[in-house]
Amino acid sequence: PVIHVSAVNDELLSAVGKLAAEYGRIGGNLNQIARYFNQGGIISAEMRGEIKKCIRDIYEMKYEVMKMAGDFRGSD
Repeated sequence: PVIHVSAVNDELLSAVGKLAAEYGRIGGNLNQIARYFNQGGIISAEMRGEIKKCIRDIYEMKYEVMKMAGDFRGSD
């Protein structure tokens, strides 16, 4: 869908940017946890698998948010 940027949509674009930044911080935290488990801090294949899934989900959400932000910026 095409979305036209206006004063109202600039506020939405700012909110989307903040959301993307928050997803990045969450992803960073999950990466730190995953590194801890991979170093043998706690041996749990099930938990390691869940962490990896969460990291993939975060990156997918980040991609979708960035794609939405690009759609806003690319509009007239």
